[in-house]
Amino acid sequence: MRIVYLSKVKRNPYVSLLCDAVNRADDGCCAEIADHFSLGWMWRQRARVDLLHIHWLELFFVYPSALQSVKRWLSVMLGLLLARGSGVALVYTVHNIWHHESKRPLLVALGNRVLLLLADLVHVHDEGTAKALEGRWGRSRDVVVIPHGSYVGAYPDGISRQQARQALGVPPEAFCFLSLGRVRPYKGLEDLVSAFGRLDDAEAVLVIAGEPQEPHFGETLRAAADCDPRIRLHLGFVAEDDLQRYFRACDVCVLPYRHVTTSGAAILAFSFGTPVIAPEIGSFRQLVDDGCHGILYCPDDDGALLRALSVARVSPVDQMRSAVQARVRTLDWSDLSASFVAGYRQVASCNHKPSG
Repeated sequence: MRIVYLSKVKRNPYVSLLCDAVNRADDGCCAEIADHFSLGWMWRQRARVDLLHIHWLELFFVYPSALQSVKRWLSVMLGLLLARGSGVALVYTVHNIWHHESKRPLLVALGNRVLLLLADLVHVHDEGTAKALEGRWGRSRDVVVIPHGSYVGAYPDGISRQQARQALGVPPEAFCFLSLGRVRPYKGLEDLVSAFGRLDDAEAVLVIAGEPQEPHFGETLRAAADCDPRIRLHLGFVAEDDLQRYFRACDVCVLPYRHVTTSGAAILAFSFGTPVIAPEIGSFRQLVDDGCHGILYCPDDDGALLRALSVARVSPVDQMRSAVQARVRTLDWSDLSASFVAGYRQVASCNHKPSG
């Protein structure tokens, strides 16, 4: 069975980890990754591909120019129709039910509608997303739930806590909260800065690290944080080698998202054995056992995030780390790949090309 994973995402190794695991899992599968998709590409590949597994569809057609976006959208949609007409099975992983700050919301919505109508199999990471998918898009048939795999081993991880704190200038005795990832408004970082500013704790430190999506938002965040010397902003690209410094230096990772479907950030924190603080929304409900893997709070309560920060200061963080490490061991790609392969073989054998 010849599988092509379609993804334009470079910084997140999710697709490459899945692709490698599937290639290892089944000698009859030959999987590869492509970062381009169009009608022309599909025409050239139609004879050699049995199955397309699509990720982050909107990235294939959202461009700064509206005209270019429309042209690319048409090419992508026609490519999907050609795939179906050529007997190529379509699998779609829904990473986001509601897309973050989409620049072409109408095209994104129409594109998702088309793909969800055409897809032989839709993959989500938890039952909550499956229900949201049915409510938002009306898709309930042929939906498979397979958890998000871990990032254990995907990044360097050989630094000690002491070395990490020295590198970041975090005092040894400090309790360090971390927020790491692309700095974007929907992640609620302004709420975090505000809540942390009201935390009466001289030994608490908040580190926010990541590249701003828009420069003006980075400046807004910097202005909000300037009045509190306990807040350390590292507003720039975080290289893969540097992730270990942040996670090994911190005690708890804070993810104060305003909306979320699947949180790769939480899986990344878990992969470094780090408990999280997160709102009781989306995938966090299934991923975080409150008090065991971290702390959940009610996002509709204005004081809930501050209380969650306070609770973390008196929580058994070492016990949480052990529970997180046990949890992440259940998310090994080698184990999850068997479920993907079973789904691929089922849809490829129904009414498409014979595999092999």
